[in-house]
Amino acid sequence: MATRREFIRGVGTAAAGVMIGGGVAGAAARAVQGGRRRQVMVGGRRVKTIDIHTHGFTRAVVPLLRSSKVDWADIILSSASGTRGGRITPDFLGPERVRFMDETGIDVQCISINPYWNTADRAMAARLIPMQNEGLAADCAKFPGRFAGLASISLQHPDLAVQQAEHAVAKLGMPGIALPGNIAGEELSSPRFDPFWAKVQELGVPVFVHPQVEGGGFEEGRSFPAAMFETRLAGSGNLSNTIHHPMETTLTFSHLIFDGTLDRFPKLRFIGAHGAGYMPAYIGRYDANCLRPDANCKIKRKPSDYFKDQLMSDSLVFNAGELRLRVRQHGVGQVVLGSDHPAPWPVRPVDHVLDTQGLSDDDKFAILGGTLSKLLRIPQFEATT
Repeated sequence: MATRREFIRGVGTAAAGVMIGGGVAGAAARAVQGGRRRQVMVGGRRVKTIDIHTHGFTRAVVPLLRSSKVDWADIILSSASGTRGGRITPDFLGPERVRFMDETGIDVQCISINPYWNTADRAMAARLIPMQNEGLAADCAKFPGRFAGLASISLQHPDLAVQQAEHAVAKLGMPGIALPGNIAGEELSSPRFDPFWAKVQELGVPVFVHPQVEGGGFEEGRSFPAAMFETRLAGSGNLSNTIHHPMETTLTFSHLIFDGTLDRFPKLRFIGAHGAGYMPAYIGRYDANCLRPDANCKIKRKPSDYFKDQLMSDSLVFNAGELRLRVRQHGVGQVVLGSDHPAPWPVRPVDHVLDTQGLSDDDKFAILGGTLSKLLRIPQFEATT
């Protein structure tokens, strides 16, 4: 659990908004302002901070979406026109976003596009996905070194998905793939997706897993079997986000373990949004349950062991105790920086890591960017003497 000091620090950090230097200074590691761009220092080392969890869109697909009927198109079209009234504005990837990154100490943002088009028919998917990946890669290239696009994939068409992954990674240079927690109700662990997982393992890139945004077509491809929960998730508290999003990732990772996908493809690496859901905090029950004769656990390792190498989480857990738990349970190399930008969460992700007591300088360096630097092949800053 968070200490009283950490709780007070978190409140101060949230109140500071995007101002530089909010919160109480840590003793071992602090971020400092260097000119216009905030430079994050950990134990005297400059760390290139890399945020795995941010969102956006590309205008490259707007003409196609306007002339076609595809689920969730309204989300992108309303963002592009500025009529959505949401967080992703028409100029979402531009100087204002870079300025925000400079102020808050984010050197690189990895951008994934949500919706994931997982109900698009074959003809639409064959046009839309390459166009979106090419557009996002081109958009990111306008700001060298600041953005990395995560590839979209139409996994509902596994043969196309293999081609799309090869094109995005080998030709466009995209360092990772983004997928929803299920494909129109079908688990990512479905054996029919194995050719795709074989290709991803061959390419050696990580997969960022995030719940599908609610919106048009949600009834046909829900990210959670919500029919029985609709009434209970309604009302105040934004429970569909508070409860549903972590639950979706929990279910996805559970199936990847118990359906044998991780055993079949031992070099796959998955990063779960929102702290990888509830599973990291409840992993002991998974291990214990596999000792029961009725559990039917036909896996090669304990469930918790998969979190030590193949399953990772972002840092978007909102309190120090949850962050420490993930580091302690699974190892610091399994936790990476995530913000969900531009979602209006009252937390500054870099300061959340820096201000968490009980983490060493090496821990903080790894979470803030050291691990993703290796995983995404984004070079860290050279050490100076």
